[in-house]
Amino acid sequence: MPKPLELHICFDERGFEIEILDVTPVDGDMYRIEETPIFNPGVSMGDVIRLKEERGVYYYQETVRKSNLKRYAWLLTQDTAYSPILAAFKQRVNGAGGSWEQIFGGLVVIHIPQDSVLDVEDEMNRIIECLGE
Repeated sequence: MPKPLELHICFDERGFEIEILDVTPVDGDMYRIEETPIFNPGVSMGDVIRLKEERGVYYYQETVRKSNLKRYAWLLTQDTAYSPILAAFKQRVNGAGGSWEQIFGGLVVIHIPQDSVLDVEDEMNRIIECLGE
C-alpha cells in the first residue's frame, strides 16, 4: 500500500483556499483523503478524489467515491477536549473501526463506519452534559 503524501490542495478554482492534506495515491490522478479538509465540508476523510496538478498545487476536480464513514464534529472547551472521559471515548471510536481528529485544539471530528453500533451522538451528548459544556 502506498504511503500517504502531503499535498497542497486547492478547493476553489481561483486558488485562494489551499490547504495541506495527507492523501494516499489510489490510481493516476485519484487520491484517498486521510484527514478532514477545513475548506470543503463536502469532502471527508476516506473519500477518493480526483486532482489536477499545476505548478505544485493540486486542484480538486471531483469526488470519485464517498467513504463509508459518517462524520460528526463538535467545538469543545479546552477542559472537555483534553478530558480523560473524552480520551476514553476516542478509544471506543477506534475500537469500533472509526477514527478521530482534534483540530486547532478544540474541534473534535469523529469518523465512524456507517454500520457501527456505537452511538456517537448519544455518547458525546452525555460527555458534554457530564462536563457542563
